[in-house]
Amino acid sequence: MSVITILGLLLLILMMIFGGKKGLISFFTLFLNFIILIISILLIIFGIPIYLVTFFFFIVIAAINLFVLNSYNVKTQAAFIGTIVTTLILILVIFFSIKLGHLQGFATEQQDETYVYSMNIGIDMVQFMVFTIVLAVIAAVIDLAITISSPMYELNETNPNLNQHQLFQSGMRVGREIIATSANTIYLAYFGGQLTLFFWFFKLHYSFGHIINSKIFTQEFVSILLGGIAVAISIPITAWITAFMIKRTNYKSSSTTQKH
Repeated sequence: MSVITILGLLLLILMMIFGGKKGLISFFTLFLNFIILIISILLIIFGIPIYLVTFFFFIVIAAINLFVLNSYNVKTQAAFIGTIVTTLILILVIFFSIKLGHLQGFATEQQDETYVYSMNIGIDMVQFMVFTIVLAVIAAVIDLAITISSPMYELNETNPNLNQHQLFQSGMRVGREIIATSANTIYLAYFGGQLTLFFWFFKLHYSFGHIINSKIFTQEFVSILLGGIAVAISIPITAWITAFMIKRTNYKSSSTTQKH
């Protein structure tokens, strides 16, 4: 039995023990996310426009992780719309950042390992980098969106007299409490994944100026900053959409009650 199988079974057991039925669903959702990722990669390989694949990927991933795990209700609808709006804005920011910084494609250090292969693979590297950054930050955006919308929904259930602005402010307060941890999650994930790169730089006696101006370092650092931007803009967007949808639902419910 391989290490991957043992760790996978251990994860399944722990999620079932501490999460029960929902933990089991969460475990299989991980595999479903992996399948969606493989399908997205295959679509890119077979020539489907990368932007279309990116839209397909983040919409399906957001729907699975919100509606399958948390059921279909006002708070998950608001979190879903907030995730979509945030990601669309992020895609525009990523595109212009890559274009202005010329960050697409392989860095010199990566070309040393791939020089024996043809680089003519028929893929737009600008669009592909947009896809990879969205892939890296979409989970953090989804997590932040549902973390904001859920307490706002519960607060409204407890105190339905709050108006939309007060509800929005409560969502903003929740967002301010978790923005640092969400940004740090993205930062540490990127940094941990590229830690060997930094050791390589230092062992090869790269100067500090050479490091910060190298393309591969800039790509990673820009990705971290873009992840932080996604987390930051997700807070007001999700808080406003959640407050609007909750109060609209309350208004419709009260109007229906009055008619009867």
